[in-house]
Amino acid sequence: MHTQALPALSLGSRGQRRLARQLNFRTRSAARPARPPQPVLRRDALQSRPVLRRRARLAALAVGGFLLPWIVVLGAVLPATAQAQHWALAWTGLDGAEAAAALATALLLSRGDQRASLSAVAGGTLLLIDAWFDVCTSAPGSDHAMALAEAALVEIPLAVAAWWLAIVLTRETR
Repeated sequence: MHTQALPALSLGSRGQRRLARQLNFRTRSAARPARPPQPVLRRDALQSRPVLRRRARLAALAVGGFLLPWIVVLGAVLPATAQAQHWALAWTGLDGAEAAAALATALLLSRGDQRASLSAVAGGTLLLIDAWFDVCTSAPGSDHAMALAEAALVEIPLAVAAWWLAIVLTRETR
């Protein structure tokens, strides 16, 4: 099989520069001193799109407006105790999600990726949820004391540390 190379395309220096600009390349004649890489993040998507920001605000208000009275209803109608069929699955799933968030944060940090702030926020939130449900669902006595100690000494401090990391990483991108 015989293949034939395409003939060289001559654009001239002006045409080469224009093509290079369109392809985001730099030509030799347009070489500039190297500058430090800029963060990839551009303007906030919500600030540059007022319609999207307005719709997001309305959605958040609708959800919050619905949940506040719903909390009162649930507090009035839910039983004080309940038996769960998949208790072990619920707790192992929560702990698995915490582990996934922590490992994702570690992986993203090892790559120098600013998106580690997202998994750090998720991990901190999951830790706080874990502490809340440990304390609220523990049996009275030593189980409750252990849940309180674990929440106060392990889960809440780790959640605060994860949120602090997210704040630091977010400030670095500005």
